[in-house]
Amino acid sequence: MSRIPPWLFRKASRRSANIAALLPACRDLQSAMNEFRWLKEHVNSTASASKENLLYRLCRKRGQGYPLQYILGSQPFGPLDVKCRPGVLIPRPETEAYTYHLADLIKAGNLKTGEPGQRLGIVDFCTGTGCIPLLLYSLLYRKFEHLEVVGVDISTQAVSLSRDNIVHNVKLGHLPQPGTNRTLNILQQDIFQDEVIEKLQGRTWDVMISNPPYISRQVWYRGGGQIGHSVRKYEPSLALVPGNDISIPANWEHEDVFYSRLLNIAYNLKPKVILLEVGDEMQALRVISRLSQHKLSTNSHVEVWRDWPDLASSHDEESPLEITMDDGSSRLVSTKGSGNIRSIFIKLDV
Repeated sequence: MSRIPPWLFRKASRRSANIAALLPACRDLQSAMNEFRWLKEHVNSTASASKENLLYRLCRKRGQGYPLQYILGSQPFGPLDVKCRPGVLIPRPETEAYTYHLADLIKAGNLKTGEPGQRLGIVDFCTGTGCIPLLLYSLLYRKFEHLEVVGVDISTQAVSLSRDNIVHNVKLGHLPQPGTNRTLNILQQDIFQDEVIEKLQGRTWDVMISNPPYISRQVWYRGGGQIGHSVRKYEPSLALVPGNDISIPANWEHEDVFYSRLLNIAYNLKPKVILLEVGDEMQALRVISRLSQHKLSTNSHVEVWRDWPDLASSHDEESPLEITMDDGSSRLVSTKGSGNIRSIFIKLDV
């Protein structure tokens, strides 16, 4: 990361010492001014006896890289106000983008997942704050007479927070009240235990989605890739890095182990659509290559979505990905949208 030039600090200091304190995290003056405004609004909403001192402390805390969402306590996610707390991964705009795109495809009937006005089942693994299942529920609620959306996470903190987010957003009027025919639930389960399959089997799951831990131990401990210092310092490794106690199947990398398990779960639950967030292009290539050897690969259509799947691709982004198979052959997989490689979309004929 490049150093901030002294003239920029001087320019920020002329406006406010607090704005200058935010620069190391914000990197530019406009972003620092925006965050200062949000922090000031947050402080003014508190019952603090010394709002000026509190604002001073929070600006310096934020300037040291502490996530803004943990300070403010929430993050906008579509129409939702998603509560954020230390120990649970902060929702990202790229995750919001592919969730919206998936919902648009479902509503348009392009995926043949459920019929408008009838029944749709969605399960989200490694749900964190619950941002994905809550957003899908809010976007699809009026389209289906019977809607079942379930989020699954191993973390007690994440499950508690995601359930709080349901109550919070219903109270704000951002989320329709779940009822008998339209349900929204969060389960605490370890996806590496077969109990999670037993709990979910017997129901129709049209869509399976997941933003699992996918960062390698080397990147987490040494830095690099798309992960920043602030993420490694303040956000939970449980949500980002597969645990050391998870056994690694043959031909899989440690950072890809969740995808191996998710493909096995999908084989049992038989969704029509699978959407998996990945860390980068190389990981997408590895997972698709392993998918080609999996029982799910029969009659499957695969494409890769970029950060913003609903935007037109630039000339450099239009080329398909070339996947090298174990037998030395290659396969071309189309890409969709603009930005970095972000997720793998799998449509199954089941």
